[in-house]
Amino acid sequence: MEPHRISVKLYLEDPAALDPEAIVPVFHRFIREDAVGGIPIDVARYAHVVNGPGVLIVGHQLDYAVDLAGGRPGLSVTSKRDAEGPFAERVLALTREAARLSLLLQSQDDVGSAARVSPGEVLVTVLDRFEAPNDDTTLARAEPALLEVFQPLSEDASVTVERVGDSREPFAAHIAITSPRALEEWAGGATAVA
Repeated sequence: MEPHRISVKLYLEDPAALDPEAIVPVFHRFIREDAVGGIPIDVARYAHVVNGPGVLIVGHQLDYAVDLAGGRPGLSVTSKRDAEGPFAERVLALTREAARLSLLLQSQDDVGSAARVSPGEVLVTVLDRFEAPNDDTTLARAEPALLEVFQPLSEDASVTVERVGDSREPFAAHIAITSPRALEEWAGGATAVA
């Protein structure tokens, strides 16, 4: 699998604590201060859309979001183009960026612990239906790479991968991690993904 459009979502520990609208000025500041990877372009607000994309930094290569999709708010990073390397490396880079986004938001006085995510579960979505239709064949192709990424992020390497959604939706895998390592370790070595 060599898709370019991949999204990694980490779920918020306390979804009710984070007001997506409060993130808008923070995201604008992140763009001004060059705090996120890729080439950020603008901030888009969709927090009014039920189970929608929330609030995001739209970028040339990457989008960073307070993602409300699926009724489970979280923080997501989506690669759109110019991604290089094997699938596992791309997923790891996006996972690190999502962890880094949580830590960066937590360091902001106007957000704080409301942006804390639970590294015990992750949603990886491949937004290329031709390359990765949402079926068991794609799961069989993706699972070894996903285990390669997430087993080292668990204290005991206990990780399960389950396909979610149906064939009308993009391929998505829910990853459950037993005894996840600290979020700082997830973000370790994280540099901006170009």
